[in-house]
Formats: sequence, C-alpha cells, structure tokens
Amino acid sequence: MSNVPLISVISASWNQGRYLEECLKSVESLGPSLVEHIVIDNCSDDQTHNLLKRYPHVRAIIEPDGGQSEALNKGFRAARGEWILWLNVDDFLLPGSLEVYQKMIGDSRSDFDIIYGHMVFVDSESKRIKTVYQPQWYYWMTRNAGFVAPSTGSLYRKEILINEPLNHEFHIIMDTEWMLRAGKNLRVKRIRREMAAFRIADNKTAQHIQEGTITPQHRAERLQLVERYPDYPADLGEKEPFLGYLRRTMYRGMMRGWIKLDKAISFAIK
Repeated sequence: MSNVPLISVISASWNQGRYLEECLKSVESLGPSLVEHIVIDNCSDDQTHNLLKRYPHVRAIIEPDGGQSEALNKGFRAARGEWILWLNVDDFLLPGSLEVYQKMIGDSRSDFDIIYGHMVFVDSESKRIKTVYQPQWYYWMTRNAGFVAPSTGSLYRKEILINEPLNHEFHIIMDTEWMLRAGKNLRVKRIRREMAAFRIADNKTAQHIQEGTITPQHRAERLQLVERYPDYPADLGEKEPFLGYLRRTMYRGMMRGWIKLDKAISFAIK
C-alpha cells in the first residue's frame, strides 16, 4: 500500500467538543498509515482538549488564530499528504467515504483537483434531516452566485490549497471567495454517493441554510465579493445595472434547470 497517496484530514476547531468525537471516529477507518488527522484548535475552553488526549494519533495544534480560514491554512501547510480532506469538526464522514476517496486518488489515471459527493444534513443529535444531492460543479455557477461545490467532506489536491490559500478576511463564505479566485482552471469531479454529514445546528451558517437569513457578517462578506469580483451579483437588494440583472436572471434560470435535472438523475440512480 506504499504507493497509495496519504490523505490529510484538516479540521478547524473552537468550542465544538460535543461534536468532535464523532468527527474523529469517522476518520479512523483507513488507519494512520493512509490517513492523518490534524485538528487546529483556537484554545477551546470546553471538553475539546481532554477529548483530544484520548486520540493520541490525532495531531493537535492548539494556539490562538484569527478565525477558521487562518486555522485551515495552518493545517494545509502542516499536512504531509498529497491530498487534503477539509472536514469541519461538527461534521463527520459517512462510512466508506475515505475508502472511496483512497481508491480514486490511487488510480494512476486520476486527473482531478477536487472530489466531492452528496451530503446528508443532520441535526444536533446526528439524526438525518435529508439528503442534499449535489450537482456537478462548473465555474459559471459560482460566478453567478448560484452554487459552490461543498467544502467540508471534500478532497483537494494539496498543491492548489498551498498555491491559493483561503483569504483570512472571510470567515463564513471563504469557500465561495476561494472558488471565485482559484476555480477557473480547476478539474472538479462529483461522486454520486453520500460522502459527508453536515450538521445544521450551532454554527454560523445554520440559520442561513435553513431560513435563507443573511447575517450582518454574511452580508458584509457578500459585498466584499462584489468589490473584488465585479461580475459577481450581490443579490442582497442593492440596485444593479439592467444588463447585469438580465444576465444574472438568464444564468439563474439555466442553472436552476441544470441543477434540478442533475439532482433528479442522482435521485433516480441512488
């Protein structure tokens, strides 16, 4: 198995100790010779540190940081693997996911930079809410504020995260900013399989996902995207030029049709 690339799982942590153990256990299936797990913790004051002591094979980096993006970048740089799996500490991998990823990157014909699959939303007790069938991602989807390939539970070629690190100014939609900046030439593959569980509870994005509510921080970051990427629609009620509105409406219609068709196919062949 020496020719199989090492997978480095990177998790940014801060006071999510009650969910951490489920995350850690979901990574153990391949064993330490094929996967390493690095937890970057921002000096949590809950049960996190005591829990990490019970998992000596997990590499814990405990020190102050400026937020999730900075912590993740720190983990990306520390990773020994050629491939990095971004996994939030309140989320967890579904059984068999690592084995699927390992088989795909061990194939000498592999020619992709990011791999992701379908996602399962779970509640605070890890009970399934629903399956989210993820469509195949294309850059124009993110460029038009429609769809961003999931970050947690996805596998990245390490070099792209080192060459294009996350922007520390973004704390909620750092994955969107990263995709806008680095995504044009990415080779992205979607797997028609449930790969990760995403917890809709006690986090910055839960209310936005469930109710569509835009928090002040989320709004501020969306407006930053408009300033950095002029073609990106804020879609926050601000006025925009007619041609920009027309283009956005056209692309949104195309995108909704594409995504509905893709999801219907995924549901039919599940």
